[in-house]
Amino acid sequence: MESNSKKQKILIYSPIFFPDIGGPAIQGKYLAETLADNGFEVSVIKFSKPEFLNPKFKVISLNWLPNPSVISRVYRWFFGPLISIFYLLRIRPNLVIVNSVFWNGMVMGLFCRFARIPTILKFAGDWVFESLKDQKNQSVDFLKIYKGSVLTRFLFLIEKFFINKFNVVWVISEFRKKNVQQLSKSPMIWLQCNFHDLPQFSSKSSSRFSSPVIFVTSARLIPHKRIDTLINTVSKLNYDFRLIIIGEGPELENLTQLVNELKLETRIFFLGKISSELLFEILSLSSAYLSWSAEEGAPNAFIEALNFGLPIITANVGGISEMFEPNSKSVKLIDPDDPHQLFDYLSSLNFETNELEVMSDSAFAEGRKFLRSENETQVVEFIKNLLNSEKC
Repeated sequence: MESNSKKQKILIYSPIFFPDIGGPAIQGKYLAETLADNGFEVSVIKFSKPEFLNPKFKVISLNWLPNPSVISRVYRWFFGPLISIFYLLRIRPNLVIVNSVFWNGMVMGLFCRFARIPTILKFAGDWVFESLKDQKNQSVDFLKIYKGSVLTRFLFLIEKFFINKFNVVWVISEFRKKNVQQLSKSPMIWLQCNFHDLPQFSSKSSSRFSSPVIFVTSARLIPHKRIDTLINTVSKLNYDFRLIIIGEGPELENLTQLVNELKLETRIFFLGKISSELLFEILSLSSAYLSWSAEEGAPNAFIEALNFGLPIITANVGGISEMFEPNSKSVKLIDPDDPHQLFDYLSSLNFETNELEVMSDSAFAEGRKFLRSENETQVVEFIKNLLNSEKC
């Protein structure tokens, strides 16, 4: 163990990182700031271009395109691991945190095992499931997916091999914990929710919940997010609404075409990738947050929505229900296999009794448990204890 007078070095390997949008991107930022504020020397490796500077920690960009060609994908898979070795030798970290499951990150875990560097893998998304580009399962049974075809069996074995090389797998819900237990029982499993460092927001203005009702959703536009179902559902509503869709992805063209076919161009808007400042402004002015994803661990987007007092209407999948108190008034959980129930609920919203406003008050209260101030101590203490238990 190094002298206490010398800062311990932590390397966070995060393919997407703030100001990129997405849960891993913003959560990587909060984690880096938290560790830097608590005396660690933090470095971050990200894939995209260097658009973010923070005096508290160092950000290293690999300048890899977000939607690479086949050639650049092959380059990443075969030469990316060599780049990982280079930065391990250059930074010589005491701990490596791989922020989400991805190929180079898993290989980094293997290198660290050989180098006797302790590692944490944050199991935010499921690599096998998200590798299936056309995945649109309703209720997700991971064991069936893992063994559903020759390809998924092969990917399952790869993921299982690499996950077993990490010291700790950080999960954000009991749902994710069960995923990891299906993959491997060797690493320590650490359950710690996501958290945020957003300013406390409180708006009692009822104008947010009057006509037109403004629904918002934020996600990567990929099949399992099932944005098409949201579009088809709201298209049938008999009251004035707007649906704001934030995010990029390969489904954008199909979704835009669907909106055009439904002649809803003046009611449904695609904003693409936007700044965090604009995202938070939109959340603070919207009426409710919608989600119909087929698979979620405990989405960061929900944490942000709660902070801004947004009622959440969502398919009850993954670890979502764990985020809320029993009988919570801030969320409506709907059978993920029944989009008709989603339509029935949206149609029956009672604006005369201020139903959304009551849900909003509850959302403000429930959002407090995801504050950084409520989670910082246990995160820092866990990492300190891990470092103290390893020869670093």
